[in-house]
Amino acid sequence: MEGKKGECRRIRKGGALLVKWKPCILLSRIQVGEDVLKNPVYTDQEIKRIRARITPWTDEQIAVEAREVTKNEQRFIVPIPYHKFPKCQKICIDGHKQEITQIIDLSPRFTLVQVKKYKE
Repeated sequence: MEGKKGECRRIRKGGALLVKWKPCILLSRIQVGEDVLKNPVYTDQEIKRIRARITPWTDEQIAVEAREVTKNEQRFIVPIPYHKFPKCQKICIDGHKQEITQIIDLSPRFTLVQVKKYKE
């Protein structure tokens, strides 16, 4: 079944529900210089290209977390072990850069990345 633009595509195959992984880029903020007022100027540098998929909030998480958190943040699962996850501040999915707020260990195979969700 084809979803709206930006949604994961779900396909039924052999009785299983497969969720499409989306390409994404992990980004690190690096200082590239200073402006005329001696304020640092930053840019985002690509650290690693990986794949990720969105993970919805569970009812339990919604009950525990404040509504502002579940309303303004998203979670993505990435197939990189926590101890190998690179140091980065942003993730870019579907051309949208999102700031990482939390990185959660789902060892041994995955890491969960929580990001601020920006509405455009």
